[in-house]
Amino acid sequence: MSKIVVIWDVMLDKYSYWSVKRLNPEWPNPLVNIEYEECKLWWAANVSANISSLNGESQLIGMLSQDDHGKKFELLCKENHINFTPIITESPTITKQRFIETTYQQQLLRVDYEEKYSMSHKNNEIIVNLLQENSPEYIIFSDYNKWMITKELVDDVKKYAEKNDAKIFVDAKPNNLKYFENVYLIKPNFKEFCQMIGDEELPNTDEAIKQHGLQFINHYRLNLVITRWSKGAILITSNGDFYSLPTQAQQVFDVTWAGDTFLAAIVYSLSQWNDLKSAVEFGNKASWIVVWKQGTATVTLKELGF
Repeated sequence: MSKIVVIWDVMLDKYSYWSVKRLNPEWPNPLVNIEYEECKLWWAANVSANISSLNGESQLIGMLSQDDHGKKFELLCKENHINFTPIITESPTITKQRFIETTYQQQLLRVDYEEKYSMSHKNNEIIVNLLQENSPEYIIFSDYNKWMITKELVDDVKKYAEKNDAKIFVDAKPNNLKYFENVYLIKPNFKEFCQMIGDEELPNTDEAIKQHGLQFINHYRLNLVITRWSKGAILITSNGDFYSLPTQAQQVFDVTWAGDTFLAAIVYSLSQWNDLKSAVEFGNKASWIVVWKQGTATVTLKELGF
């Protein structure tokens, strides 16, 4: 049974690398010649992939179609040693296909495959039953605002967590914040935190964040971690302890997936050592290693010095 369960939006990230060798004889535009393609796991699946790369184990639950992209997604989960349980939908598997020119590594075009779907009461029951089967100590909601979220689902998971003494961790979009009062921890980035408190002009300083962060935790009754890119991260515990954690990143290639790595590393660390401040420091270090990498990325224990 997995001590960690990851729930929510999953996505296949597809990269098509191309070059242009001639013009299209049918129309005056370049002919793109696809040289090779690769696929990676993103969103909640990237959280699970990071847990696996740290030699941890998680149960991933997400919406998926039985289309070609869905089959590829499930294959990647197996390759990354992720225990994945799909909630089957008739909508296409959410996929982002990026066309990247090979010489200069520039993205020419992105094609999105996605349609809005709705969670049903039956889907909620399936997820709660999976929680009961796995008896996790840690539950991660990885929110990319793609319609899987419902108040009913979050309330059901909260009830399970309260009854079974499990901790809920959330990487939530601002418009879904209202569902997550009284969870264990929420981890927005600085921009999302500003949106959550309704002050997008908030200066990115320890003093300003501390003032608003203390009000935030008192209202929502949880631990708060705010990632701040080159300024590192801030932890404000539910009892009001404040920690400003600097980053060691010197050069940033890509911050897109750093949040997934950060949250995965926090939960993995807690599952091993059970100290929140140490876990956030571990997550902070893991995220600054990942931003040195290009594309969807994970981090290993060896890279972290273990």
